[in-house]
Amino acid sequence: MHNAAKDVFKAKIRSFYSFIIQETMWKIFIVAVSLLSFYGQCKLINHGPHHGEWMSNEISTKKPHHRAGPPDHNKLVAMARYVLHNCNWASIASISVLPAIEGFPFSNVKSIVDGSLANSTGVPYFYMSPLDFTARDLSKNTRATILVSLEETRFCENQKYDPEDPRCTRLMLSGKMKKVKEETPEFEFAKAALFERHPAMAQWPTDHDWFISKMKIAQIAMVDWFGGAKYVSVKDYLVYNYTGTEMIEHYRQRLN
Repeated sequence: MHNAAKDVFKAKIRSFYSFIIQETMWKIFIVAVSLLSFYGQCKLINHGPHHGEWMSNEISTKKPHHRAGPPDHNKLVAMARYVLHNCNWASIASISVLPAIEGFPFSNVKSIVDGSLANSTGVPYFYMSPLDFTARDLSKNTRATILVSLEETRFCENQKYDPEDPRCTRLMLSGKMKKVKEETPEFEFAKAALFERHPAMAQWPTDHDWFISKMKIAQIAMVDWFGGAKYVSVKDYLVYNYTGTEMIEHYRQRLN
């Protein structure tokens, strides 16, 4: 009788542990299935047509300056004028006069316009002070190269092009810089255009001897597709009638 009781007790113990193990395995199975399902959904969203929306939604809310997009890459003159007009700043390289790097190329960032929002000329204009690196360099050597990129419009970002991707057009204007003579129609036009697009300039310190500078373009190089750099005729570039209104629309939206 004693042995029979022990056998019953052992059977109950085995049954109890069997139940615990089954319950534990079942719970592990549910958790595993849930995790696989969640991973699958994330992966689908991450690689699906709405890539990136499962994260911060930051990229999808960044819109290009305008809806139409740039010209066809085969239209070199149109593309060159488009890129310059749609950029608010440029990298400008000059020959440095700083003692430690005298004669070296030196790059700086400058706010830029090529005319008013409604009237593109293709001529790059800058608001400069003789206190700045670039102006000091140009006072000794007027040669410079200006670089602007389609990346500024967010077109490349929306297309998932790296800024160095040849389809993300970059335009390089080389030439000599010169001051625009004050109290001339060109000076008034350029100043109004600069202050229109960069209104903060009107509040800059008045004791910095600001002046307006422009480039007399000698060469236009552009990378806008595979196959290497292309060169645009300066004459064709300047006479091209650019009629794009995307920047007007962009600034109008910012004011609304």
